[in-house]
Amino acid sequence: MIKNLLLTCLSVTLLSTVSASFGQAPNLGTAATFALFTANGAFTNSGASLVTGDIGTNVGAFSGFPSPGTVIGNIRLPTSPEAAQAAIDVVAAYNSLTPAVCGTTIPAELSSLTLTAGISCQNLADPTTLNGTLTLSGPGIFIIKLNSALTTATNSTILLTNGATANNVFFQINGAATLGTGSTFKGTILATGAIVLATQASLEGRGLSTAGAITLNNNNVTVTGNVLLPDLTPIINLPSNNFTTSGADLVKNFTMGIYEVAGQPTSSGNIVFTITAPFGYTLAFNSSLTSIDVSGGSTIAVNNTNWAVTSNNGLQLTLTIKPGQFIAASPGNSIIGFTITRTVANSNGTANITVNVADDASKTYDNNPANNIYARNINAL
Repeated sequence: MIKNLLLTCLSVTLLSTVSASFGQAPNLGTAATFALFTANGAFTNSGASLVTGDIGTNVGAFSGFPSPGTVIGNIRLPTSPEAAQAAIDVVAAYNSLTPAVCGTTIPAELSSLTLTAGISCQNLADPTTLNGTLTLSGPGIFIIKLNSALTTATNSTILLTNGATANNVFFQINGAATLGTGSTFKGTILATGAIVLATQASLEGRGLSTAGAITLNNNNVTVTGNVLLPDLTPIINLPSNNFTTSGADLVKNFTMGIYEVAGQPTSSGNIVFTITAPFGYTLAFNSSLTSIDVSGGSTIAVNNTNWAVTSNNGLQLTLTIKPGQFIAASPGNSIIGFTITRTVANSNGTANITVNVADDASKTYDNNPANNIYARNINAL
């Protein structure tokens, strides 16, 4: 009986040690969609940086995006609920790694090391450096805890081999993280200080700071994991589609709605769509309209004041959303009112009104061009 009890206690102890030593990925919460974020600090960019994933700050000045940098994702700024929640989640993720028990002790210089999955700790107060290549080998979760700021040298790199992936690598850094010129970094950085990417440094993962500035200079940053991007699709609302040569059915009002179907807000100021009438009809748009009586339908509130006409030849209108305006995740649409008039359309003919949301190469407002076109047939009696 005593022997069995001792074996049971030994088994529990061993299992606890294994679990603590191999670690568990921190829960990033809403911060998982961010490529770069600071809970408290300025965010600046110089040069043509390209970031795939959300970016932002909860407290601090923000500059450098959407120009000269490009972001394929959302920009979250102070006072936004998304930034406020991400700040909470970044701090929680960092703190969740603090009690993790070390399985391997590593030196302050990381180059030439080959680490396998588990919890590796640099416990010294000396600055941590990477002057060459750090190799992470094999599947599983890598948690690398550094008790000091990290600086990587020019052209240094993190090499992932034998099934290791950037999405499973987490660096808890007690201080700042500075990535050297032309260096390649892979994994999620959770730091208490600034995150600085020197010229041409690249990051596959995330740079998340609890209290430090983020500085970019002509960099390439890609968030790991599956990240939802906005997806817009248009729909025309015209219940009564028969046109006569005179009378009440010569002119009709209708709406066109652009709907965000992925539950993600778009970027601001750059959504473009074109609406086209068939030959024999003309289109009209009133930029001051706030509601419209849809022919064959009801009175509907519209967002015409958020849009500006950039091209108009009577048959075709191109509109661009105004600076500062965007399509939110909720209610997830923008409704625009139009008027269409029959002019010289031949009788007994059927044709289409079409709308096309412009393809978005940067994927900041639309990630899926397959559902960007909608057509509504109309009949000339």
